[in-house]
Amino acid sequence: MAEGAISLLILRISGILASEAIKSAASTLARQPSAMRELMKDISEIKDELESMQSFLRTAEKLKDADESTANYIKQTRSVAFDIEDIIDEFTYKIGEEQGGILSKTIKRYRNTNSWNHLTRRLREIKNSLQNIKERRARYNTEAIDIKPSPSKVGGRSNSPAEYAHFVKEDDLVGIDENRDLLLRWLKDEEQQNMIIISVWGMGGLGKTTLVTHVYNNIKTTFDACAWVSVSQSYDTNDLLKQIIKEFCREDHNKIAITGDIDVMDYRSLVQTICSFLRNKRYVIILDDVWSINAWFDIKYAFLDGNNNSKIVLTTRIYEVALLAHEHYRLELKPLEPDHSWSLFCKNAFWKSTNRVCLPLLKHWAEKIVEKCCGLPIAIVSIGSLLSFKEQLDTEWEKVYRDLEWQLTSNSPFSERVNSILKLSLDDIPHYLRNCFLYCCIFPEDYKIKRKRLITLWVAEGFIEEKERTLEEVAEGYLNELVHRCLLQVVARNEFRRVSKCQMHDIVRVLALSKSKEENFYMDYKHSRTSQRCKARRISVTSGTIDHWNEDKSYLRSLLLFNSSMSCDLLKSVSKSSKFLCVLDLQGSSLEKVPSEIGNLFNLRFLGLRETKIEKLPKSIGKLQNLQILDAYRSRIKSLPNEVTKLRKLRHLFVLITADRTYSSLAAFGSVPTPKGIWHLKDLQTLQFFEANSEMVKKVGTLMNLQTFGITKVRMFDCEDLCRAIANMNRLVHLEIVAKDEKEVLHLGALRLPQSLRRVMLMGQLDKIYSLPQCSMFFGSLTVGDPLPYIQTLPRLLILQLWQAYDGMKLCFKTASFPTLKELSIRDALQLNQIEIEKEAMPSLQDLSLSGCPELKVLPQGIEYRATLQVLHFGEPAEELVARLRGGGEGRDESHEDQMKIRHIPKVIHSFKKDGKWVSERIP
Repeated sequence: MAEGAISLLILRISGILASEAIKSAASTLARQPSAMRELMKDISEIKDELESMQSFLRTAEKLKDADESTANYIKQTRSVAFDIEDIIDEFTYKIGEEQGGILSKTIKRYRNTNSWNHLTRRLREIKNSLQNIKERRARYNTEAIDIKPSPSKVGGRSNSPAEYAHFVKEDDLVGIDENRDLLLRWLKDEEQQNMIIISVWGMGGLGKTTLVTHVYNNIKTTFDACAWVSVSQSYDTNDLLKQIIKEFCREDHNKIAITGDIDVMDYRSLVQTICSFLRNKRYVIILDDVWSINAWFDIKYAFLDGNNNSKIVLTTRIYEVALLAHEHYRLELKPLEPDHSWSLFCKNAFWKSTNRVCLPLLKHWAEKIVEKCCGLPIAIVSIGSLLSFKEQLDTEWEKVYRDLEWQLTSNSPFSERVNSILKLSLDDIPHYLRNCFLYCCIFPEDYKIKRKRLITLWVAEGFIEEKERTLEEVAEGYLNELVHRCLLQVVARNEFRRVSKCQMHDIVRVLALSKSKEENFYMDYKHSRTSQRCKARRISVTSGTIDHWNEDKSYLRSLLLFNSSMSCDLLKSVSKSSKFLCVLDLQGSSLEKVPSEIGNLFNLRFLGLRETKIEKLPKSIGKLQNLQILDAYRSRIKSLPNEVTKLRKLRHLFVLITADRTYSSLAAFGSVPTPKGIWHLKDLQTLQFFEANSEMVKKVGTLMNLQTFGITKVRMFDCEDLCRAIANMNRLVHLEIVAKDEKEVLHLGALRLPQSLRRVMLMGQLDKIYSLPQCSMFFGSLTVGDPLPYIQTLPRLLILQLWQAYDGMKLCFKTASFPTLKELSIRDALQLNQIEIEKEAMPSLQDLSLSGCPELKVLPQGIEYRATLQVLHFGEPAEELVARLRGGGEGRDESHEDQMKIRHIPKVIHSFKKDGKWVSERIP
């Protein structure tokens, strides 16, 4: 993926040339050394040359596996790109030296004259290398390359894995029953008279083709005409139409011949021929392995007359293609469940035995091998077939398990079959996504990657191209695209259906790691120590502690820690030897101190100190003029140096000292004082959590780009200025206001919030609220009166949490209140003894949690009408209530009645403390 390296470099150069530092230098070029003027000119010229190389590289990447000379050319291009990046980074480093420090600019420019000359000489050498590359490009011109689709990638291809699906025996199919029955039901559906498009989608190797082909072979005789064709990436429209016609002829039950020589027909004749053949016929067509919506739009005119309850089934690994089907006719395949995975493995590994049962001697390693496949059928079948020819010895099978990653990336029979499926997805990744995709393999195996962390790292790495939206919004679009291409798996979504956590499938990750190693994109620290020649641009430490860092690592751009740590002295060495570092993520490490040498990392854009033991930052932090993200969330930092306000490129500033992630009380918030002048950081999008003071609440309104704002220790007399400041934050999405203490009454009656707001958390006694936004999430602590009238009509409210928010005895949810609410949590309402839910209230409620309500001894009245409810949770409830729900207590009739009221709820949970720990159990 050298083209990915070139794309990243072009973005970097564009950003450098457009930066304020360079503009400042350009404005004084008359006083600059001539070498610097030449250097800037050469950088601009190299950018132009790189842009002209891009399109050729996109084609060359597809040919490198088949042509060794092309592979060498790409390798050399990547090496030159890294050399250019080194020069660009050193150039910006020297520009930064000129701007900061105590020495005068004149002295610094004099000192840097030698640097400009040195960099100019290096860049001239690289320009000569680029000239040589340009000559190679002429020899490898794409016009001279016969880039015809290979037979394995066009419609009707032969000897492809898809063709084998026609001959898989029904006994060998595992875990498809539910999906098979659903697909059959759709195909047999006769209520729809018009043609219906059905899509089956999921990552490569999940068995989409096998499932659809099995159903097709069972149902095709019930249609007047049928065809099964494979489309793939490099389809030719005319060839695809010809293949469909040939399939009609082969499958035609009445042997009706199609007139004319289809091999010489043009597009219009082919479409007319198909239309004529299908007229008044009920047909089913399988379009297997569709990679682009254009494939359908190119051939759809041949099927416009199909209105006799005909069906077209698409299989694809691209979500955009799956959307061609009606929303009620989309089937997403998932990896196999563990028991199905085991069954499929045994069928293939022990096919020579009658009962296909694993020997006890082999079971341990067999289970570990199956677990490694993560439910991917193609991998399970392939490794099972490989093992069927191995000696049935535990030592032999252990060796296979130990070598599994090697098997996947070598030319073994196992990798050949798996890679023929999965490598197509990797080759199809657009250039702008390639670096983002490879970056995901930096995280450890099975790691649950948080969306916010991933996209901020992508932004810091420079992978994201600035468009009309913010960099973070563009990055989230990239994340969704990787998910829709089945290259990342969604682990969890938030209440807005946005991805909140994702991960890489183990086998996809192995292939990505192989690509990363090949391109020096990334290396695990433990492997980098054994590979002396490796100069990976990114290193992660996934276990243990870094024990040495003595050698020069100026090539390094990113260092991330996972389940590992480093000492302050070692961080000092990193700061000295890796001066071009862009990302330093120390999250979760036991680091207690940040050395002043951290200020040497002028190019640093991401500094991650989340969940560390660090208590303060050095003043040299102010030298990090390129820093965009400072994440000290849940660290031990109690104050920030005023030098933080010099970080004019800072976009996200997270600081919160707390061990209580539930925000159950005001005391849980350990915020930090607001550095004077923080309001000068105009690029800030996140400011969380900082203590209010008179000057801060007056001036924070100048931060008009804020999307997340968390402020604590707010006092009554701060409220007027705070309301006025928040009114200026037109992009605000997430707002948290926390009072100084439980006794402080906040006057937020003048609060006017933007329509962009989706989450609100207000903690403290609130005098009045006249206006709340149409937000989707509200954390309340409204301890004055009944809070419900203020918020019950919000049309977009999804989550409502009222914690320590009500001191009355009864809450009534009126008809038509909370029309979209999905989650309701009431906590620490100490006097509450009655909840009434009118019949039409909260029609979408799925999760109801009642905790710390000791006087609530009966079920909420009307809970039996909430048919949508999936979870009912009681935290430390009254003993009488638990007894009634379990069928005990004095009133058995009332107990039975309560049980009947909640029998429609799948999960009823009782949580309580036992031996100082929280315990949860189901109530039957």
